[in-house]
Amino acid sequence: MRLKYCFLLIFLLTTSSQACEMLMGYRTSERSPFIAEAPNHQGLYYALYSKALANIGCQLKVIRAPKKRILHMLKTGEVDFYPGLGFSDERETYLHFIDSGLKSRSAVISHLDTKSVQSLAEMKGKTLLIAHGAKPIDGEKYGVFMRSGYDLSIAQVVELISKKQVDFYFYNEDAIHYYLALHPYENIKVYPLNESYEALHLGFSRKSSFADERYNDDFDAKRAKSLDNREYILSKQSKAYQFQQALKQLSSQGVTSQLNSQFFLLN
Repeated sequence: MRLKYCFLLIFLLTTSSQACEMLMGYRTSERSPFIAEAPNHQGLYYALYSKALANIGCQLKVIRAPKKRILHMLKTGEVDFYPGLGFSDERETYLHFIDSGLKSRSAVISHLDTKSVQSLAEMKGKTLLIAHGAKPIDGEKYGVFMRSGYDLSIAQVVELISKKQVDFYFYNEDAIHYYLALHPYENIKVYPLNESYEALHLGFSRKSSFADERYNDDFDAKRAKSLDNREYILSKQSKAYQFQQALKQLSSQGVTSQLNSQFFLLN
């Protein structure tokens, strides 16, 4: 009889774990050390999010596809979350934004001969490269020529800038320095676009089966929507909220910082 109950308990625990399987979507190209090139999903993102999910009894599954396709799947709820997305009014209509505990600062990548800039207005007459699916930029407003590409890898970006086929690209400062330390380019320069580091948020699908939401009583309709002023927030009963709290706990325990240092450390 005891053996029968043991098998039953194992079955229930296994079923429960399988029932909570969150799907992270990401583009196919690498973004080392955050994530390797598909089909390899290893990196800081996988280490952090799989640990947070394990702490709430869930498992992480990853799907790789062009970014525009992944964003569409977030809109429909086919994908649960994307590991790093900036806030925008359009994205807010189909995403909740969860603080990952990671920090990010945008940097400008340009050719050594190109004059340094700190704003789009200073890029007038120059070409700014962006990835398909990135936050839209009104280049026409500032007289900036826009060029886009699907699932751009940082290797492709640096090569294009090195050959002066494009002038500028925005990227995570730590990630570009990591890449250039492994692949030095004498004619490339990198400098911060912002003075301070900001929280890196993941985008969680509002259509996900894990994302029950409720009206935010603190929402101010007279103010513009932002990370601090959202009309709907996650319900405390939802798995997405538990995921959010698990990430917050890992950050407060210093685990997130340790993982970040571990993956950015160059041997």
